[in-house]
Amino acid sequence: MLCLHINDMISLCEKRHKKCYSDFLNERQMSLALSVLKENSVHNYLFWGGYENADRTMLCVYPEYESPDKEDFPFVCLNLKYRTADKLTHRDFLGSLMALGIKREAVGDIVVGEGITSFFVKSELASYVELQITKIGRTGVSFTREAANFDHTQEFEEKEYTVSSLRADSVVGAAAGLSRSRSRELIESGLVSVNFEIITNADKRITDNDRLSVRGYGKYIINSDGTLTRKGKYRITVRRYK
Repeated sequence: MLCLHINDMISLCEKRHKKCYSDFLNERQMSLALSVLKENSVHNYLFWGGYENADRTMLCVYPEYESPDKEDFPFVCLNLKYRTADKLTHRDFLGSLMALGIKREAVGDIVVGEGITSFFVKSELASYVELQITKIGRTGVSFTREAANFDHTQEFEEKEYTVSSLRADSVVGAAAGLSRSRSRELIESGLVSVNFEIITNADKRITDNDRLSVRGYGKYIINSDGTLTRKGKYRITVRRYK
């Protein structure tokens, strides 16, 4: 269904010469969307979720003459403030939104902090959400809109490894703590993506700052300058998303 929807977006953009937006997409859906864009030789598009490296993003397909613009995406950032003593979770906020009958694809990332949680929601639903939610569980909350000041620092667990090569199966094995044969199986089964694109070739070379996702094991950013150690191995830094 998603692939058909992306194809429809491309067709509408070409026929009407107007940009077309998707709902919020998760990483797997972004990968599928990228495949459809490549199949149709579409190059003028943008994925954006409100801040850099967002997990959930919208896709916009643009006419050839129009430049992508992050400011035009039809969603807003809502901030919920509450007492820092109240410990609320991602599930608490998502549950409150779903209880309003809002579908998951209408909501982007939910970033939980101490005393404040920011989340992205389709513009058409923002006022409704602000009117309906006065509490999360038993915790009183208040809304602000400060999307321009939104800043989320992703936390990572960082480790260094040496690998025999920068092939995908070797790097996946190091990052996820798997044997090379198991890594190859996951890759060939379509369970590994690099920069949101599913790969099935274990020989693919991983380059500096590639974003790696291994289903069931986690997400990582790989850093390597490509230089060899004295023993002829590559030193890589793996940053695992917490």
